[in-house]
Amino acid sequence: MQMNNLKQGYPYAWLDEVIEVTLNPAKTNVIDLQYQQLEIIETKFGLELKVVLNDLKASTFYLLSSKKIRAMVSQYYESLILLEKQAMMNLAAYPDDHPLAATGENIILYIQNMGEAFKKRYGKYITDSTNKDAVETKNTSTLNKLLCRLSVDQIGLILKAADDTKLIVASSISIIFRSIVPFLSTEKIKNISWNSMRKSTYHIEQIDKDVAIETLENLILKIKEY
Repeated sequence: MQMNNLKQGYPYAWLDEVIEVTLNPAKTNVIDLQYQQLEIIETKFGLELKVVLNDLKASTFYLLSSKKIRAMVSQYYESLILLEKQAMMNLAAYPDDHPLAATGENIILYIQNMGEAFKKRYGKYITDSTNKDAVETKNTSTLNKLLCRLSVDQIGLILKAADDTKLIVASSISIIFRSIVPFLSTEKIKNISWNSMRKSTYHIEQIDKDVAIETLENLILKIKEY
């Protein structure tokens, strides 16, 4: 992959190449990518997204027609959403024990953060999408979250074990965290970040292992009583 700026009138050109080709398991043998290469791609990806946002600001600055601004903003935003969808498809195909997984998750996070920046600045021009996201956010925030009396790290450890033993089956461990964590809270944290919980499983502390094991042993004893 050429790391030079490929944009020639299309602001997403380099980003498209990365998502659609370089990091796409269907088109590239992504397992061969080295950690240093992934680090370079990830760093440049975040910078390129900022360039895209700046490009949009510059392009809309001289537009006096709201209709033209809406058309341009919608085009930029929809292209970003398409990138996110392909990035998620890529991530689902990555092995969890490869640095690709972390890179894929961080890239999705970059895209989502950029989407929030788009909506914050140009929300009135992408009303339909903004309203939909607002409803989804509201629905998520008003859920009756389940209180778990374990720490974030301990919950993450148990979910990781459930994935590794195939007790819970999903195309990637990230999907497990994304699907379950939003419904949970701890005594200290009401809104848990699934991504932070996932990262905590990279460095497991012995004390968390001990607590998780003790908790599971208590469950076993309780089941035996039934």
